[in-house]
Amino acid sequence: MSLSAKSALHNVLARYGTDRFHIEYETYKANHLLHAVVALHGLQASEERLTSYAEAMSTRLEPARPSEGDLDETTWKEHIGKRRRFLDLNKFFSREIASRGVSGTLAHYLRADLLDGSVSCAALHPVIHLGYALMADRERDVADGLAYMAFGNRPPRYASPPDDVAVGDGSSGDVCAEVRRRINSPDAPLPPWASACLGNASAMDKQPAGGLLCHPLAQLLLKMRQDVRLQRLTVYLKEQVNDHLEEVVAATKASRYSNRLFIILDTALPILQHYLDESGLFESVSDDEKLKELFTAVEQGALVAYASSSTADDFFLLHGVTAAFAIKSVMPHLASFDERRAMLRIFCRGLLAVYIIQDMPELVAWRVTDDDLPSWDTITAETIRKTDEHLIKVVFSCKRLEAEHGKTLRGVPLYRAVAAYKSGVLPWPR
Repeated sequence: MSLSAKSALHNVLARYGTDRFHIEYETYKANHLLHAVVALHGLQASEERLTSYAEAMSTRLEPARPSEGDLDETTWKEHIGKRRRFLDLNKFFSREIASRGVSGTLAHYLRADLLDGSVSCAALHPVIHLGYALMADRERDVADGLAYMAFGNRPPRYASPPDDVAVGDGSSGDVCAEVRRRINSPDAPLPPWASACLGNASAMDKQPAGGLLCHPLAQLLLKMRQDVRLQRLTVYLKEQVNDHLEEVVAATKASRYSNRLFIILDTALPILQHYLDESGLFESVSDDEKLKELFTAVEQGALVAYASSSTADDFFLLHGVTAAFAIKSVMPHLASFDERRAMLRIFCRGLLAVYIIQDMPELVAWRVTDDDLPSWDTITAETIRKTDEHLIKVVFSCKRLEAEHGKTLRGVPLYRAVAAYKSGVLPWPR
């Protein structure tokens, strides 16, 4: 990034930062202004466009909450997961960055206190925010990312909860206990698609050997889709938790989606851990070089899951794509190989949980060729005109991924295809 380009980006981010606007709005929606402006900048949008976009987005946001006083190395921990005092958390991490530097601060704080409960919380937005802050290379925004990871933090309560313990956030404890009972009950209802879920195998049979659905992460999701315990869980989450969630949302100030995620991680975590172990993805990862290879596979797998979902343009699977892209900027700053490996595993676990929340959609084989697609110039020009922050981030991620990994993934020009469909240059094929 040239000095003039960085200056233009920093000027806009400084004018529309969290000293003016809170990190969330309408109770639990994430402030995406940083992400979208960084992505637009990466797509070569002009400073005028960055400014007009930020000004338009800022009209949706809420004013920054006033400071309640300084936090220190002890008192900041008292506010992990409390969803309050964001500005004070930012000020604390800003002081730490001034003292330790960005890498030193991330290495020091992205440990047990923050890591386990912050990678999947708030629909993945805190770690996305930190990743985009690192891409922006502005210390205030990095402090925002760390503050958001503390602000929204929510770790799983039990890795293997005993049957007689109600887990969750007080008001959600009873429903978590009931979910644990239901997923193991042979009398619990199954979703309408359960009897046909083996149809995924025929979808794989219809594509070339080694196609997208043969990707290890796609294979893992397809196995999960056939698990009757998880099938029962999708029914319970969709049909019977809804009324209870209204109370939980009010109590936790977190979205219905986030509370569903909490319920899955509080009840089905051992199942998710089993699938990750059974997949063998992490089995031979013993050094950073192998971890880098695994991260590439996971990053590409998140895109395959989003692109192949029978629910076109699935909103929450989309966040797996943008979160993976952001985590790539965060992982090198962690203090040790074990923590970097742990972060990737936590992200994978969250990705599996998102798939369950979205009713474990069927994965559909792709058929698209390079000749079917418009140029990147056409896609990029259309994207820069748009206002949808998620669209902008997906296109930016896909363009960077293609530059890093080549035009095709398993013989499919997936990066440009997803960007073309998401930008609206081409209609989604289903």
